[in-house]
Amino acid sequence: MFDEEKVNVSDHEDDCQDESRTVSLSLLDLPVEVFLHICSFLDAGTLVHALGLVCKQFHEILNDDSLWKVRINQIWPNVKYPTLPPDEEDELFWKLSCIAVERQTSLWYNEDSIEKLSLSNVHYSTIDGVLLMHNGQLCISGARDRTLVLWRLPNDENKCLKSVTVDLAHKGWIWDLTSINDTIYSCSWDRTIKAWTLSDAGLTHLTTYEMSLSGALLCVTSCPELSLFATGSFCKAVLLFDPRTNSNAVARYQEHQRAVIRLAMNSNYILSASEDRTVAIWDHRMRRILNKTQISDDSFPRSLFMRKDIVYVGDKAAKLHILDPKKNYEHVKTYDTAHNKGITGVHCTNGCLITGSLDKTVRVSSPTDPPQNLTTLNCGYGEIAGMDYSNEVLAVSGIEAIEIWRPKRKPEITL
Repeated sequence: MFDEEKVNVSDHEDDCQDESRTVSLSLLDLPVEVFLHICSFLDAGTLVHALGLVCKQFHEILNDDSLWKVRINQIWPNVKYPTLPPDEEDELFWKLSCIAVERQTSLWYNEDSIEKLSLSNVHYSTIDGVLLMHNGQLCISGARDRTLVLWRLPNDENKCLKSVTVDLAHKGWIWDLTSINDTIYSCSWDRTIKAWTLSDAGLTHLTTYEMSLSGALLCVTSCPELSLFATGSFCKAVLLFDPRTNSNAVARYQEHQRAVIRLAMNSNYILSASEDRTVAIWDHRMRRILNKTQISDDSFPRSLFMRKDIVYVGDKAAKLHILDPKKNYEHVKTYDTAHNKGITGVHCTNGCLITGSLDKTVRVSSPTDPPQNLTTLNCGYGEIAGMDYSNEVLAVSGIEAIEIWRPKRKPEITL
């Protein structure tokens, strides 16, 4: 009898141990297929920045690029992503791209996640220059009324929209803006560039760069990494400046046959788009032209956006052109867009492609080949003259006002 009870007790202990082993089952014990199925219910950001850091096993599973390629393809099937081949040495490209793709797709598909602000009642003419700074917390605008305005956008600490105005900042229309750190550069039809320092009080004039040119200045761009800026003019010339030296241009080139209307710049090259229907690529280290490409037989470029891996050119006929930096900025692709007038602004991230047009709309699309529309925004202030994008904040300027689209702030939870 005692032996039977002993056996029963022993059997009971074995059962308890079995139950204990069953209860202790974790994600580490699951087959990879089951683990990945669970991961499919989590967003890419959580997988990369949280679950992938838990242990070596999770990291190795989630380090497979094919996982992220499949997730992107499920969002945008039957298209090519990215438009041009990515840098093979960038080990984080597919992870970070998937995060950006999921974030931007969710953001623009869901209208309730976006808030819209109007910056008005200060300018009284078309606003051609618009610039976002400090991660989209500040907006600078320059208009044909010759006024420069600093807008402080509402945030969690300050719920009010505030603006500081510099009247008659130039003697002619203000046409474009750029910045290097907290210094803003404005170019004007009065053939000058003015430098302004940003402070708590507003904008303070620093320097005026006089141009020995016969035509108006139509565009300005900068390379903050090298502290250089460049301007393009109606008289076909592009001038390069180093504000650390003096107020005279350190280099100049004149490759175009007509006015230079858009510029883009990085640490190696300046791209200039002209009414002669070409884009010129100038090596500002070697001081020579690298390439020159004609984007169209019957239309000229109106907007330009440059990244290390791709260049977008929007033209007067509402077409979008691609230049490939790996092929000396050769013209490799052209897309028709749903815009019916010229593209005046273009910006691209790993998660979205944004184009603004004279047809009074902004189209947010996928950065794929070909682009797929996510949403269309209607501008309430006429033709879109200027556009900028920073930290998921989109600024679009028109007649007398600027419209801002940005993610809604999540309400704070108080206990």
